[in-house]
Amino acid sequence: MERRTKLEGIYIPVITPFNKDESINFSGIKELAKFLAENGVTGIIPSGSTGEMIALNKEEQIAVNRAYIEAGHDNGIKVVASTGAYRTKDVVDMSKDAEACGADGIMAVTPWYMAPNYAQLYEHYKTIHESINIPVMLYHNPYYSTALLTDEFMAKLYNDGCIDAVKERQADVYRQQHLRQLTDDGFGLFYGYDVCPVECLSCWTDGWVCGTGNLFPKENVDVYNLAKAKKTAEAMKAQEEEVWPYLHLFSTPDSNGDILWLQIIKEGLKMRGVDAGYCRLPVFSSLPEETIIRLKDTLRHFGYLD
Repeated sequence: MERRTKLEGIYIPVITPFNKDESINFSGIKELAKFLAENGVTGIIPSGSTGEMIALNKEEQIAVNRAYIEAGHDNGIKVVASTGAYRTKDVVDMSKDAEACGADGIMAVTPWYMAPNYAQLYEHYKTIHESINIPVMLYHNPYYSTALLTDEFMAKLYNDGCIDAVKERQADVYRQQHLRQLTDDGFGLFYGYDVCPVECLSCWTDGWVCGTGNLFPKENVDVYNLAKAKKTAEAMKAQEEEVWPYLHLFSTPDSNGDILWLQIIKEGLKMRGVDAGYCRLPVFSSLPEETIIRLKDTLRHFGYLD
């Protein structure tokens, strides 16, 4: 079976900037792509969870993907367009459009709400893969999509030629190891969380999809590069010094019990001079004062605010 180009590297699942009236902020897309490229990322993934995919209709998702493909390539980075949708036909339509616009691959989350069974999911990804000639990344995120897949099933999808890569969101180091055992080195295996990338990247994993990299791309690139160079001790030190100091922003609830991670990323980017815009309702864009104080203190720690 002929394999497609292997995906690897550090990819940022980018936010979608919206204007106050909830229209898409295309100038903000250009700013963010330039900012991330300047900080050394391999590529970006528009229209994923962090990109508020579920707040976009099909036409808007296509428009956001097109804008990021153009902006990413203008800045010399790769773009894997998220084309996830509930309907298989919609995924196929958006994936074909992404390929025609020059995307380096597509990422498709498992259909949500009425979670399909394995037979249906197999046909879903087989149909997507057969419709295009660029790599297909499965996005396994059971927390949002309700579809919890076994390692054996994901490996079967790859071994049968239905996918080329996976973003594994469960953050289980053993799952990364097991998936590699069940496949081969042609499978693009991406760690899909923020808390223990070094453990995966130093051993079994080809790439890292890191949402907090929207706001702290340089720090994540440093960790990625050291881990992939097998400089594990240095990578762990970088993780302690460059990642741990900001993780509290995305793991510590405020006094209302909320972790407003998306709003923190967007507000933090604006503080760093990038027009990240607003969220779309029902998600509020505002942050409580206590969180703004913590965000500013953290950005000062890294030297990004006076």
